[in-house]
Amino acid sequence: MKKKLLSVLLSATMLAGVLAGCGSSAQTENTSSNAESAPAAESTAASEAAAETTAESAAEVDPASVTGEFTYWTYTDSANNLVSAFNEVYPNVKIDLQVFGGDEYKTKILTALQSGDNVPDVFDLEENYMYEFLDSDLIADLSYMNIEELTKDFYDFQTAGMKDSNGKFKALCFQSSPVGFWYLRDACEEWLGTSDPDEISAMLTDWDTVIAKGEEIYEKSNGTVQLWPNITEMVKVDAFSFDPLVRDGKLEITDDWTGLIDNMRTMFGSKANAELGSWGSEWAAAWNEGTLLFRVMPSWDFFTDWDANKGNVGIATPFNASYEGVTGTCVYNDSEKKDLAATFLTYIASDDFQKLNMEQYNQVPASKKVCDELAEGFSSEDFGGQNLLKTYSEICDKIVGITPDKYTRATQNLFQKVATDGIKAGLDNDGIIEEFKKQLRDQYPEVTIE
Repeated sequence: MKKKLLSVLLSATMLAGVLAGCGSSAQTENTSSNAESAPAAESTAASEAAAETTAESAAEVDPASVTGEFTYWTYTDSANNLVSAFNEVYPNVKIDLQVFGGDEYKTKILTALQSGDNVPDVFDLEENYMYEFLDSDLIADLSYMNIEELTKDFYDFQTAGMKDSNGKFKALCFQSSPVGFWYLRDACEEWLGTSDPDEISAMLTDWDTVIAKGEEIYEKSNGTVQLWPNITEMVKVDAFSFDPLVRDGKLEITDDWTGLIDNMRTMFGSKANAELGSWGSEWAAAWNEGTLLFRVMPSWDFFTDWDANKGNVGIATPFNASYEGVTGTCVYNDSEKKDLAATFLTYIASDDFQKLNMEQYNQVPASKKVCDELAEGFSSEDFGGQNLLKTYSEICDKIVGITPDKYTRATQNLFQKVATDGIKAGLDNDGIIEEFKKQLRDQYPEVTIE
């Protein structure tokens, strides 16, 4: 039986999408190489039954007795770590791993799904566009492999983010990417009087305290040191603590969002604001030199000069919690290898892999249980002995467990851009909101905008 993608997947917007998120190689102790669908075809019924048996009885099966081959497509070479770890346990399962970079990947997986030709058995989707795909009946409902039980110890936001708009598990997100305040210990000792992450978090409890402390530091340093990178980063801190801008196909801009515009405008006019472009060379250099005190980054980071700052880095818990750059692993619903796909996903959801993924591959566990277990006595030399897993678990516990849709991240990014541009152009709140509505209407004409 041949299925078609939902009309949303046929849009030109998808074809023009730009990948963002996880990096591709590990550098530090916390750097990564950095959700019911239509019934499956009758020809796959046997493999579905086998997959369910595999998932439920994996602990009783000798891994060496499991044989076969399946294809796995991804956009990040960190998938090599997953495959290597899996094959250490399942040596007789061959995975045909194919890695595609940049814009090529999203277009390639879309084209394969639309045509039904050469579709991989397992494939990754990046969080920025994942929810444009998940409602398609071409992606398997993972309840066939007992996904609810496998992920029962995951953080709430992780399990929420694995679902489609009908609440069905359509992807497995196996690592977390919590956003923290990155700082240099010696710089914060000098200008904040402490390098302790808990004391810094207690010092910066809202935008008023951030701005006030930043202006104080600017004055004390004679204008050579600033606390905050730019107003754009403020959206990254707040956005997942607010109601989504679009829900059930309707735009609703709450007071939280208009209040954020006010805070961004205050920051823009303050001496706390360095106004350095995120992820740019000047931004990275200023932070590595200690003239910019904070960067807002997920746990995968590749901007630190570790030759200069090994042991000098710290991460504080923000007053609002968010994440960035999650990968979702999906199964093709018409695959004849769903039994092997279930074995693979069952393994990467397991406590054993979650632990290994942190200890060897430097990725924060999706499992709260595993993260909290590893946090007992954990210490990171690169981060001055900080218990990073305790910090990351605190952030993950605070992330609101909403089920995203295709608008969630996209509207946050659009709001971030329009608010930043509007403030710099001198627009008032009404002007910024009208421009946001205009651009949202152009991008998503189906959204109800009052």
